[in-house]
Amino acid sequence: MTRARRRAKRGNGCGSLIQADSGLWIAYYSRWIVRDRKWKRKKRSTRTSDRAAAERILSKWIGDERLRAEGVVDAGLERLAAEGKRSIAEHITAFETYLTAKGSTARHAGHTIGAIRRTLEAARIKTLAGLAPSAILEAVAAMRVGEGKDAPAASARTKNHALGAVRALCRWAVKDGRLTVNPLAGVKTFNVEADRKRTRRAFDDDELRRIIDAAESGPVIRGMSGRDRAMLYRLAAHSGLRAGELASLTPASFQLDGEHPAVIVAAAHSKHRREDRQPLRGDLADVLAKWLAGKAKGARVFGDRLDRTAAMLRADMRRAWRRWIREAADRAERRERASTAFLRPEDASGKVADFHSLRASFITSIVRGGASVKAAQQLARHSDPKLTMNVYTRLGIHDLTAALDGLPNLDGLPTREVAQLRRTGTDDRDTSGVHNAGSNRRAKPCKAVRNGALKLADDASGDEGEKAGNLRGNRTVSRSGAQQCVNAPRRTRTFDPLIKSQLLYQLS
Repeated sequence: MTRARRRAKRGNGCGSLIQADSGLWIAYYSRWIVRDRKWKRKKRSTRTSDRAAAERILSKWIGDERLRAEGVVDAGLERLAAEGKRSIAEHITAFETYLTAKGSTARHAGHTIGAIRRTLEAARIKTLAGLAPSAILEAVAAMRVGEGKDAPAASARTKNHALGAVRALCRWAVKDGRLTVNPLAGVKTFNVEADRKRTRRAFDDDELRRIIDAAESGPVIRGMSGRDRAMLYRLAAHSGLRAGELASLTPASFQLDGEHPAVIVAAAHSKHRREDRQPLRGDLADVLAKWLAGKAKGARVFGDRLDRTAAMLRADMRRAWRRWIREAADRAERRERASTAFLRPEDASGKVADFHSLRASFITSIVRGGASVKAAQQLARHSDPKLTMNVYTRLGIHDLTAALDGLPNLDGLPTREVAQLRRTGTDDRDTSGVHNAGSNRRAKPCKAVRNGALKLADDASGDEGEKAGNLRGNRTVSRSGAQQCVNAPRRTRTFDPLIKSQLLYQLS
């Protein structure tokens, strides 16, 4: 039998109460809408069957609405309190919608949301107000790869990815008015260098040449011909484009005419979601022009699907390695070559080679060639130069030793190389020449040599052999009345290497 409803009337704007069939009292009162600046009728359950308690609850609600209408109660603080009580799952869903709306890829949004859910579930955080830095750090530090207690601990990079995903959620919550401050603003990331599980290595020039040659004459792998794979490796090693960016290229993406050839990556396929114009060398532009002549307009030049690029590259590496071993003169040399890390997927120090190593090789070559930090950062398309110099640049001991040649000689003694040349009488000193006072620089001109190496020349006789030209890429530019320098950085204001190069100092 249905219980008859009882009404408790309250006059003078004090609202009214109605007892529902369940026995709970339902309150009816006027609520002040801050945005519209007007009153609106509100129905709300008091969640109690006690009439006296329901009346006290209704009186409090009505009093809060009067304070809100008079501006005594801050509506923003009330909203923050309400958002803090909502389930964290609701906020994560809203954040996922935000990522999709701002243009993030489905893959990026999926990885970010998955890391947030796993981390907050491990930290046992149920609400936005319960975001505690200590609980999140404890959950991230205990992360493992796989299930079970025997699973290996996650790397510092994986932990930083999870921590960064939660940080992104907190930053969005602050911007959206769901939090006042970011609770993870002062939390430091884990040291990747101290706990790096996998380090990528860069290829040297000889390795790249052999890999490209092996791909050129190789069979079809994953639907891509050897000629296309060779061009893929060339373009990746000379532009630094990522696999996803290379997969998006069409013939219209290349601008090979003019003095500054380039490849254009559309904003939809660029990592930072903006159009990138990456310059290309002139010799590569010539090869690309011939290769693109056989490609259909509007179609992707590397096929509709470019995946498992690391496996494809390693297959060509194995083919190049076997060819290199067979080139040895005898068995002893073959055994010696087989014991080295040349063209191997992993070297003695545990550094691995994959498709992204081509990008690391590109950035390393740019830095090794003497480019400034700013130029290397822009060519790598990094927002932070630390990422360019600390993560992607792989300099060897020979590069570091050569960099010491720029240090001044404080003792006035000849360097080891100069001393050896003087003992053998092959230092090519000009005993009749006059040196500049107070300087250890030689007063002779120099001529430019290829591959970025500068050597001293005897007087201006070397300039007579220089042929004037105006070629693209790795070519000489004709200039009258001045010494020429091949491959000089564009930032150089003078082409006199005596002014720029420490390698040309001659010690007396």
